[in-house]
Amino acid sequence: MIITLSGEVGSGKSTIGKEIAKKLNYTYNSTGEIFKKLAEEHKIDLTDFLEYAEKNLDLDTEVDEKQRATKQNTILDSRMGFHFANSDLKIWLKAPLDERIKRIVKRDNLSLEIAKEKIEKREKIEREKYIRLYSVDIFDAENYDLIIDTVEYNIEQVVEKICAYLNI
Repeated sequence: MIITLSGEVGSGKSTIGKEIAKKLNYTYNSTGEIFKKLAEEHKIDLTDFLEYAEKNLDLDTEVDEKQRATKQNTILDSRMGFHFANSDLKIWLKAPLDERIKRIVKRDNLSLEIAKEKIEKREKIEREKYIRLYSVDIFDAENYDLIIDTVEYNIEQVVEKICAYLNI
């Protein structure tokens, strides 16, 4: 089984993805981590790197091909995983903006203002890019089998909700 996790910046994709992978004994893959490593290699902030990637589509193509090659028993944490991987379950994680800002402030040690700016900029860049390149709106609920607001449940409850959906 391949499970894809998509969602808003700071919604908990990585945290939930790793927990589900551990519980199911699946592999965890994250396109976000791939892009973060590429940004570090280029010595560029992630948000700026996403703008750089806009002009260098070969970076996206490489990541897209890796998603298409996703193997069974994998949790794929990716905004476009539902589109590229042959997934059995497509999950969208969401949370209110103010909560996501708090999470990013804590995770990345940023000010509230900078965290909000980075979230809004990154989501705008990604949404526009995916619509332009693939005619896919990652924020369209019709793309997903299960939508979970991660502010309503703790990590364990989100994992249990997903497992219940799978009858595991």
